[in-house]
Amino acid sequence: MNIPQVPLNFHALIPEICLAAFASFILLLSLLRINKLFLIWFSVVFFVFLIPLSIIFEGKALGEFFLNDYLAIYLKIIIIFGTILSLLLLSSYLQSRLIILKDSVALLLFASLGMMLLVSSRELISFFVSLELMSLSLYALVGIRKYDTRVQEAAIKYFMLGGLSTAIMLFGIALLYGATKVTEFSLIVQNISQNPHLSLLGLSLFIVGFCFKIALVPFHMWAPDVYEGAPTPVTAFISTLPKVAVLGAFGRILIEIFQNYYTQWSSFLIVLAVLTIIVGNILALPQKNIKRMLAYSSIAHGGYVILGLIVGTQAGFNAVITYMLIYTLMNIGAFAMVIAFNEEEIENYKGLNKFHPVLSFAMLIFMFSLTGVPPTAGFIVKFNIFLQAIKAGYTWLVVIAVLFTVVSAYYYLRIVMYMYMKEPIKVPETFRHRELEIAIAFCALGVLILGILPFYII
Repeated sequence: MNIPQVPLNFHALIPEICLAAFASFILLLSLLRINKLFLIWFSVVFFVFLIPLSIIFEGKALGEFFLNDYLAIYLKIIIIFGTILSLLLLSSYLQSRLIILKDSVALLLFASLGMMLLVSSRELISFFVSLELMSLSLYALVGIRKYDTRVQEAAIKYFMLGGLSTAIMLFGIALLYGATKVTEFSLIVQNISQNPHLSLLGLSLFIVGFCFKIALVPFHMWAPDVYEGAPTPVTAFISTLPKVAVLGAFGRILIEIFQNYYTQWSSFLIVLAVLTIIVGNILALPQKNIKRMLAYSSIAHGGYVILGLIVGTQAGFNAVITYMLIYTLMNIGAFAMVIAFNEEEIENYKGLNKFHPVLSFAMLIFMFSLTGVPPTAGFIVKFNIFLQAIKAGYTWLVVIAVLFTVVSAYYYLRIVMYMYMKEPIKVPETFRHRELEIAIAFCALGVLILGILPFYII
């Protein structure tokens, strides 16, 4: 058997190689008696330097296995900024909750490494390995508080259902390879016509696996329990950045490889999008725990994002990526407020403005942006993705999305109403840490500035 020789051109993978070395170094440092805050800020500084590295080293690596083009760079920058914000949230949480597991920082870095490799992957095997590096790190992160039974329950559910989705996706990859006899995306495009029925079956299983990863209905059952049970900084991380990486990789596969089968996969995604928007928004209405509410909100936003993929054009896919940038800012900001207020029950948010007007105003910004109220950036990106869907002839789908956006206003603005229009139930015991305040300020300013000056993102 002839084994193809893979060119060892690592130039475009230098950012990922540096991140892998740094994450391993942090893991070794965590074995020593080193202050957790030092590990956090050391990692933050490294990620700041990783941004220009990701921009400079463009091109292909390991033959055609990885591609660091403009789209991959854009996605990597979102992942890097999101990781920095998550590290700041984790820092405040580690101090306030007295968690001694320093390896949580290394796990966060390895998860980011998997995401960066995933958005550059151009081959099925490297794609799967990158996805699993991300997923396994996330499973461990969810369970970092090993003596908390609620956390352990969330970790087990996430691992079991995540493993099921991985098995389904791997079966889809095997069918794609069986149909085309190749693993490189560029060659799959050329060979897919040899066995289109088997290829479509593989694609269907591939899509099902992706739906688990981004919690689309009816593959969403893990999200509410995991989001509620996981430590809040980890919830902020897993609710945003894995979706950025998976949607980025997923969109490129659909648009670049399976464009000729657009009718088949878009019909499937339309059903999933409608179900996700309806179920996510309706189930968010009765929630009393804010983390569960944000979990169902995240599910609903997944439905809105899928509209951009349904369009099937590069403009629609660009709208998806822009949406995920703003979604990362406003969702991480919302979970940062949960940490700051030190309260998960929505009823206990009553009257918080009387005690903490600045924090309450930041929460108002995030709730308005998640709803899609101008002049926040959430309105701009949601309008952009709806506009692309209308241009593609999916006006009826946009009408459904707009109607349920109005429904979402109830559970988002209910929190604002509680903070500003209700009498307080108790005096809140907030957490005020420098790192947490930096993250909240960055997210709030980003949502406001990019909403007022949208030409920077559209």
